[in-house]
Amino acid sequence: MVEINLLPQELKPKPSLFSGINFKGLDINSIPILKIAMGIGACLVLAQLAISLIWIVSNAELKSSTKKYNEILPEKTVADALKTKVAYINKRSGAIDELIVKRFSWARKMSLLSDCVTPGIWFSELYYDERPVTDKAKTGKPGALIISGYASGAGEQGTALIGKFIKSLQDNKEFYSDMASVDLVSTKSDKVDKQDVMSFRVTCIYK
Repeated sequence: MVEINLLPQELKPKPSLFSGINFKGLDINSIPILKIAMGIGACLVLAQLAISLIWIVSNAELKSSTKKYNEILPEKTVADALKTKVAYINKRSGAIDELIVKRFSWARKMSLLSDCVTPGIWFSELYYDERPVTDKAKTGKPGALIISGYASGAGEQGTALIGKFIKSLQDNKEFYSDMASVDLVSTKSDKVDKQDVMSFRVTCIYK
């Protein structure tokens, strides 16, 4: 009897991976199971020995590194202390240099201010105000040099002397170079040793 499979090719059962192998003649008793088991056991033992050896070597290296670190730890502590001290010295040195520059700058500024003083004017108070100063335009300024003093004479004479002094400040290019404005804040008739004078206050506002 001849059987004909009329199913399409894609629906026909595919041959198994082991379809070409004949297991009928296979003798299970002939397979060396004991040898295979011993081989697997030997591989496992070798793997365990390799892992143990790696652990021993790593542990020895860790102990050696720890010992070396402990040996250099005192030197490292001294080096860190020296590094901190050097950083502190450099910081102080920078602060001192900045202070010297500022003192030189202020000394120069005071010398220029002295050059700007006109006849009939003398100071009673001079200081730097670091607080923001608000001018007439309501704009904040970083600070100002405050000058208080007297002008010989009262009325128009005193006012004219004060105006001349302010113009002298504005005309001195080196003094006025870092100023935004020189403003007359207040004037007041006064007496010094029974002489009529005009007290005034001027703010030199920095840019």
